[in-house]
Amino acid sequence: MTWRSRVNSPPSRDRARFSNPLTVLGIFCAFVAVLALLFPERGLLKSLDGKEDAATMRYREAILRVRPNDASLRIKVAESLLRSGNDQRALETLKQLPPDLSADQKRTVAELRYSALQNLFLDADSGSPQWQSLKPHVRSAAMELTGSDPALWRLQQLAADARAAGDLDAWGRYQKNIAALENAARAAGQPQQDPFSLALAQRDYRAAAALCFSGMHKAATVKQRRELFMKGVRTLQAGNLPLEALRAGEQHLDGLSGDRSTLIFLTRVSLAADQPARAQYFIRKALGMAQDHNPADPS
Repeated sequence: MTWRSRVNSPPSRDRARFSNPLTVLGIFCAFVAVLALLFPERGLLKSLDGKEDAATMRYREAILRVRPNDASLRIKVAESLLRSGNDQRALETLKQLPPDLSADQKRTVAELRYSALQNLFLDADSGSPQWQSLKPHVRSAAMELTGSDPALWRLQQLAADARAAGDLDAWGRYQKNIAALENAARAAGQPQQDPFSLALAQRDYRAAAALCFSGMHKAATVKQRRELFMKGVRTLQAGNLPLEALRAGEQHLDGLSGDRSTLIFLTRVSLAADQPARAQYFIRKALGMAQDHNPADPS
């Protein structure tokens, strides 16, 4: 009797064949549809904007583990952690950001990093080993935040923070820089502290932005109106209020709804607020491809 090995035997004619390409494509599409139905991440994340409860934070962190290179989501998680008092976890979250950030994202990250470090600095006992180790990191974050040519209001913020944390050396240096800027303004016949800068120094970003928007109707040219508009929106962004900046931009768009530069600016503001549908509307409008109407309020 001749034995035939199963390994070497020819394939049976009755063996099931592979599915044809159309069937495979259909199965794949159905699988993707089921995933989208069960895990509507983007839609859920948008609906949770502005919410800071524990369940929302856990959901964002779970999605971040799946999408670790999503810079916008990582920044949102860090913002939530910072607002809930988890400063160390906020810093750890920011350490894992991808390198290719937009200018708006870099500005937001600098604000968040400084705020988290300053909170830890305030909580540490002055002169303790923890306080000593945090001091250079806080100063480095402050330099990253201000750049090489800091504004007077920003220096006043940093001076107040340094004094509150007991870093009198840093406070003294900030005070010298503040005095130099005030002397220069006095010599140039400029007011030492205008209402806008005073509001910023007190971290009242909404009041500062309101001053910009209220001045728009007094502007003599479209250029002046646009500059005040953009200044107001950027002020709210600097206060870590991206959605509020977008809403304010749409609310105060009067007289600039047909200005291409303003519309392109609002496209970037929409993307910074994680509102791609709004960004699409504004870019289409800038290109003359959208109706002139008020889009729905961002969620």
